Amino acid sequence: MILVTGATGNIGRELVRELDAKGARVRILVRDRARAAALPERAERAVGDLDAPATLTPAFTGVDKLFLLTPGIGTTHTAHAVSAARAAGVSHIVHLSSINVIGDPMPAMGR
Repeated sequence: MILVTGATGNIGRELVRELDAKGARVRILVRDRARAAALPERAERAVGDLDAPATLTPAFTGVDKLFLLTPGIGTTHTAHAVSAARAAGVSHIVHLSSINVIGDPMPAMGR
């Protein structure tokens, strides 16, 4: 089972569609189930919030891989997700973050 965070955004939405098309077992972590309505029906929905570690245990249960997409607003979300992943026995994490994309001078990702 692959857990995808950020599944309703630009990157996550396309990743979920690609994984679903390949027949992968996918679970998506969403704060608002309604925002995931346009995603593939076969993708399991788990309601939780990377700001609230207590909500993550059900989402991570039975997961062996994690695609972790976090916003560039610090490392708290990452720490909460990695902690939940460790507790659940997740063996593989891919992390994509946009931290510091508005620096001075602006890095290429921010442009």
